[in-house]
Amino acid sequence: MIKWFAANNLVLNVDKMNIMKFITKNSSHSTLHIGYKEKYIEETENTKFLGLQIDNHRNWKNHVEEMSPKLSGACYAVW
Repeated sequence: MIKWFAANNLVLNVDKMNIMKFITKNSSHSTLHIGYKEKYIEETENTKFLGLQIDNHRNWKNHVEEMSPKLSGACYAVW
């Protein structure tokens, strides 16, 4: 991956990256340790990707909670 970034004149910024491991509710959680140049990529349980809030259980709850106030305001403005 590092070679591809370098070949395409891109810079890998580990500080702005995170990792999400998709799991089932019944599975045990194991921590991932992935890094580059002594900096480790943070593992997260939820993140925003292309405007969608997703979590490691592939659940829509966080996205719905974030969008509800925005949609409520939009509905009020329409009325």
